Amino acid sequence: MTLKALGESVDTSAGSSAGVDSGQGFAHVATSEEGAVRAAVSRLPESALAGLREAFRDEVSERLPRLREAARTLDKSLLGDALRDVHTLGSSAYVVGENEAAVTARAAEAVLIDDGPLEAFSALVTELDKRLSGWMR
Repeated sequence: MTLKALGESVDTSAGSSAGVDSGQGFAHVATSEEGAVRAAVSRLPESALAGLREAFRDEVSERLPRLREAARTLDKSLLGDALRDVHTLGSSAYVVGENEAAVTARAAEAVLIDDGPLEAFSALVTELDKRLSGWMR
């Protein structure tokens, strides 16, 4: 899938590196994190993976509602927590194999870090919400 943010195309397909194809807009946020996480997770026993999925469900249930509110209101006082929330969800999503959600979260993080247009942040949170709402308790 390709997201449009800051007027640029951001590839969110599994295995992409969340760069911007024009060299402007978002900084390249995702590096080899996905591959390193995938390699580490592949060595874990199923019982450990089940625990990680349960912890991710808790993270999504706690952080996604705050992100929705930050994206809805664009309240500057909520955006500091939103930065932490998208960063955490981005990392955790890789662990449970939600790679497209992870890339989307990293793109939302880049908007906040780079003081990008908050409308782009809102659009990315909407996409993240679609990808992760099934994890909500």
